[in-house]
Amino acid sequence: MKLTLREMETCLTGAPETPQGADRPVAAVRTDSRSVGRGEVFVCLSGERFDGHEFAVQAVAQGALAVVAARPLPEITKVPVVVVRDTVAALGRLGRFLRDRTRAKVVAVTGTAGKTTVKEMIARVAGTRLSVAKNFKNFNNQIGLPLSIFAASGEEDVWVLEAGISKPHDMAELGFILAPDLAVIQNIGPAHLEGLGNLEGVARAKASLLRHLKPEGAALVNRDYPLLWNEALALRPDAVAFSAKDASAAHFCAFLGPEPDATGRFRLKTPGLDRELVLPFCGAHFAENVAATAAVAHHLGLPPEAVVEGLSGFTRPDQRFCCLPGAAWTLIDDTYNANPLSMTRAIETARSMAGDRPLVLVLGAMGELGPEAAEAHEELGRFLRGVAPAQIFFQGGFARDVARGFGSNGSAPLTAVDDPDQMLNAWRQMGLPGGVALVKGSRSARMEQYVAALARELGCSVPGGKTA
Repeated sequence: MKLTLREMETCLTGAPETPQGADRPVAAVRTDSRSVGRGEVFVCLSGERFDGHEFAVQAVAQGALAVVAARPLPEITKVPVVVVRDTVAALGRLGRFLRDRTRAKVVAVTGTAGKTTVKEMIARVAGTRLSVAKNFKNFNNQIGLPLSIFAASGEEDVWVLEAGISKPHDMAELGFILAPDLAVIQNIGPAHLEGLGNLEGVARAKASLLRHLKPEGAALVNRDYPLLWNEALALRPDAVAFSAKDASAAHFCAFLGPEPDATGRFRLKTPGLDRELVLPFCGAHFAENVAATAAVAHHLGLPPEAVVEGLSGFTRPDQRFCCLPGAAWTLIDDTYNANPLSMTRAIETARSMAGDRPLVLVLGAMGELGPEAAEAHEELGRFLRGVAPAQIFFQGGFARDVARGFGSNGSAPLTAVDDPDQMLNAWRQMGLPGGVALVKGSRSARMEQYVAALARELGCSVPGGKTA
């Protein structure tokens, strides 16, 4: 990142007032006062449980070059205080300022499920030939996205940045910052319905990223979702299709089945390549991730061999369908988050991995579904009936709705649990010799606690090669 104090002030106020040291470089932009160092700018954010303005003096004492605040701070006299109307919006304006300066091609990724995984896949493939910057983990909102941009040098060849939304106005704010050269819309599903209303609202909000696409840019959209595809075509009639269902799409990938070691067989078709691959992940939902990655690689001018090379060494982000092997059980940690789309996909993949072996599901409630929450969980129960797991453990307030959907014939293998200890006690009573166990739920359910408990119980390996 190359930014001077004068440029920052000009960007935020239009009239820099710093008389001395105005050309001093800004070493970094921070929103956490505890991490501020010498030559860095501290931006005061306010939330329900904190007010960053209360920590501005501390940031200055640690060497802050300047403070960006939403109100005057007369107690600070040694460094400039840049007063703005909205400090979150100020972060966005600075992010856009640096985006306009970069030489990098900006690839924006959005969708209901799998954004972070797709972002990581694209970055991995692009990184085989080019220099790449990307969001840190899932820093994909109005705060995390600018902070990810600040962390880049601006000299990279490619920026791969995901955009996560939950309200209708979110994409307008994130799209302004991104102004992408390539826009990838991965999928849509019923998620964040409290803010987006219904599936049509989700499709409209996701597709609106294309309003911010550079005129000469490319819209890469999953054609497997008709609502999304139609919204995309209304904005960009030249949208390029990728698919996991339609082999006539420009970029196509199909999941052919699991391998015994939890890898998967796929068929990938993209210009210059049509072949079967064994890749280090498993499941039909990964097929659309691969198709999207191949589409981006093609539009970046990368050879198809880069896709094979990059994905062959791909490591899944933490808590995103990570397989933890044990002597008798394979434990799947997919606890980062959950919505109806990602939930059913994870369960389908776990079922295919289990084959004839028992499948046990440890599930948590799905959040942010608004008035549709009860029906969504009942629909989950109906879906589970077709999956036929050996046992379901469910944590959260919608256990009755899931059970209602599964069926009230008295044989539904569903046990409501309140904590990992209660689940383990019931687990030991099952007497199953081995199989596949999937743990998944929304962030609010804190299902990672169940993964930790099961990993210890089953002796499963955790990332880093250790045994829990």
